[in-house]
Amino acid sequence: TGSRLRPRSWLPRLATGLAAGFLAVAVAMGLLAMGAQHRLDQDQARGHAIAAVLNAADVTMLTAPVTTGGTATVLESRHMRALIFTASGLRALPAARSYELWLVGPDGTRPAGLLPRPRGGMIGPMVVSGLAAGDRMGLTVEPAGGSARPTSAPVLMLGPGS
Repeated sequence: TGSRLRPRSWLPRLATGLAAGFLAVAVAMGLLAMGAQHRLDQDQARGHAIAAVLNAADVTMLTAPVTTGGTATVLESRHMRALIFTASGLRALPAARSYELWLVGPDGTRPAGLLPRPRGGMIGPMVVSGLAAGDRMGLTVEPAGGSARPTSAPVLMLGPGS
């Protein structure tokens, strides 16, 4: 009796499924690589900004206690129009609240960024750009997403005249 080969109908479906799976993995890996490159680019830009302030001829350091606890340090360069903010020992806030930095000057009050949650009791360094003549740096406690204007009294003010 002659044997007859039957076509394997599952083989094309398996190959298609494997190809789709490999394609999905390749796309995911590409997206991860792009995200990692973006983070690396951001970290490099942040590092360059920090180095520029630290190496500025007019860099000054201001340190002060935060009224809610902890200490903040600001390194600023008026020439670079930037500052670096760090803090240690800040009181932990409930999840619904965040610390927010502000630039306060003759032209009004401008948000300068939300502080990340502390790591090992430390925050920063955070780079703030756009420093204008007469600006001071303020820190307030705000709702977790931040606010357009300060909603509380400053827990810290640093800058000219501080």
